[in-house]
Amino acid sequence: MRKPLVHVLFWVGFFFIWNRIVYFYIDNPVNRLYFTALDISLIITSFYIVFGFLMPRYFKKKRIVLFGILVAVLVITLSASHFFIMLFLLRHSAMPIHFNFSWTYTDMQYNRFFIALLGTLGGCITKLAIDWVQSSKRIERMEKEKSVAELIYLKSQINPHFLFNSLNSLYAQLEAGSADTKDTLSALAELLRFQLYECNADSIPVYKEIEYLKNYFTLQSIRKENCLVEFLCDDLPGNLTIAPLLLMPFVENAFKYVSDNDDKPNFIKAGLNFNNGILQFYCHNTLLPNKQEDKSPNNGIGLNNVVKRLELIYGEKYKLINGIERDIYNVDLEIWLI
Repeated sequence: MRKPLVHVLFWVGFFFIWNRIVYFYIDNPVNRLYFTALDISLIITSFYIVFGFLMPRYFKKKRIVLFGILVAVLVITLSASHFFIMLFLLRHSAMPIHFNFSWTYTDMQYNRFFIALLGTLGGCITKLAIDWVQSSKRIERMEKEKSVAELIYLKSQINPHFLFNSLNSLYAQLEAGSADTKDTLSALAELLRFQLYECNADSIPVYKEIEYLKNYFTLQSIRKENCLVEFLCDDLPGNLTIAPLLLMPFVENAFKYVSDNDDKPNFIKAGLNFNNGILQFYCHNTLLPNKQEDKSPNNGIGLNNVVKRLELIYGEKYKLINGIERDIYNVDLEIWLI
């Protein structure tokens, strides 16, 4: 119902605009209405024949030559038929027309031809424009569906990796006979609950991601006895949201590639703060000098995944700087959340 109403309203408006602009020089209002009605009927006829029949059946199927021939036949046929209709009405005085201007029959022929051509071109252009808009929407919808599927795939890659590392940490504690095993197991259960139930949404509150990171730091620090582990976080606004598990690959890489020096300090330092609508995350860890090339975090699957997720979710609203400097691997990430 909506589309027919839009068409009717458009042609009514077009009728009055044509009446005022094209036939402004005709003093008699009845004559203006008469000529406007003839013109608009010709435009509408040629428009919808091209728009609804010729374009879908021939042009869209790339039968361009036949389409061009049919359009030419259409313009000539419609302009000739309208010319003879007007000629009949004028000769038999079927309408109360009173000319106060000079207009020959040749002029009338050209006039009908160009008006039919106008309707035909209007039908072509409108159909092309509508098809282009629909095609753009379809491509955009397909891109969104592809992005969603890719995000699901990327998150599914994180889960096994996380579980493997967490179980290794728990195993190390059990093997050492630590009294804190129950607390560790409880932390692991919280992490798994987050993985299973809370990270399936497109975005989650930032504070939940922070709790997840803190629990992960606590769990993984068990395996790093000679390493300083530090996670700092400022008070953040409660209404901030972020894509789940977005920061975890950086932290996992830090624990995976951190150095194990006996003569130098080993550390993993990470944190979050929020300034002027920008969430700032950093994660720095020491590396063994002789293993920077073959075991660099830059070569990990996790980092590639998180970069893809950042591009899919935030587009140009993020800035990531990462690299090795003086045996320290640095990650600095900024995300525009507001």
